[in-house]
Amino acid sequence: MAAISRLLAVVLLLACVCCYATPTDNTLLQDRNDAPALDSLIGEGANQEALAQRTFFYNGGSYVYNETIGGTISVGKQYVEKLTPSCGVKQKHPIVFFHGGGDTGVQWLNKPDGGQGWASYFLKKGYEVYIVDIWSVGRSADSALSPLRTSATTESSERAFSAPEKFPYYYQARFHTQWPGNGSKGDPIFDAFYATLLPLTISTIQQTYSQSATCALLRTIGHPSILITHSAGGSVAFLATDACPDLVAGHVALEADQTPFTNFDNGTFGAREGLPTRPYGISLIPLNYSPPIKSPDDLKRQVVGTLEETEGRISKYPCIQQDVTKTVHTLPNVAKAPVLFLTTEASIHALYDQCLVAYLRQAGVEVEFVRLEDRGIRGNGHFMMLEKNSDVIAGLADEWIGGLEGK
Repeated sequence: MAAISRLLAVVLLLACVCCYATPTDNTLLQDRNDAPALDSLIGEGANQEALAQRTFFYNGGSYVYNETIGGTISVGKQYVEKLTPSCGVKQKHPIVFFHGGGDTGVQWLNKPDGGQGWASYFLKKGYEVYIVDIWSVGRSADSALSPLRTSATTESSERAFSAPEKFPYYYQARFHTQWPGNGSKGDPIFDAFYATLLPLTISTIQQTYSQSATCALLRTIGHPSILITHSAGGSVAFLATDACPDLVAGHVALEADQTPFTNFDNGTFGAREGLPTRPYGISLIPLNYSPPIKSPDDLKRQVVGTLEETEGRISKYPCIQQDVTKTVHTLPNVAKAPVLFLTTEASIHALYDQCLVAYLRQAGVEVEFVRLEDRGIRGNGHFMMLEKNSDVIAGLADEWIGGLEGK
């Protein structure tokens, strides 16, 4: 009996070793002509991926009759992958990943250089993981879509994401050093990254369906979850927290969305003024403000700060906040979930993320705002989870989440 117990312990130990280290046996590929090409696509870092049980499902949505095609279709559904660590769930809160605009949930899997992605990082920590394709993108594309916006061009992707240091339209761009490869079209790593970018839609219907589908997902999970978001995915998390706050334990926002009431996307090309948008402050659709508002006009605004330049380049944008001399409306539902807001040293977001943080705090939301360079994490751009030091940043997020485990 003792021998059987020891054997069982060894088996369990080996299973857990496999959960945390999964070397690939390439001998099976040696006789295949496509092995070198396949290896170059997969990358050596594929050996680092965590073992997990995988399933997928769609949530949300409803049937509607479409007069144009003369039949009933499903709209509003959202694609979700569920990954359960092979060694079992060790953490209290599941993690739900939301990608940024124009990308899909693949950005949380292996990185374009083949390295370990954040999904594997958190699986190895014992988290149950869900990866969403936000409604309107990828496997959540929908017949109800308004016309798709063109996906990012290679030129705009280089300027904004992979190689802003080569196009220093804003001051902080020069500090970018963490992208693997040279960041330009033709480099295998850039090409692998760019292949993941898809057309997107950001509209009132997109936000309405995303909010509904995300709350449906959180109800399916049935336990308060940690939402980890990137860029435009941040708005989905704020909308879901507003609609179903008791199902959100916390929000890790990686350069979430944009600035209140305006966009500074064109700052990557040196634009000095933003474009009006998000009439409800952080969204295109109504939120549960307190006191309640009847229209966006009830949110009285004021400009805080001025445009700043350093060495002849834009280095900081002004913010639009609620006017403190008028009624300041709070977001009590959004405020139920604390936020860790991470901003990198070299992204265009370094010029304006403080605006969204200030607006959230003004609305009563608890936000820990971390500029990564203040923690000694230097050289990152907007896609920090895909860059060379991504695990260091994941560790910062994991540490913050750990502080919520007792809550």
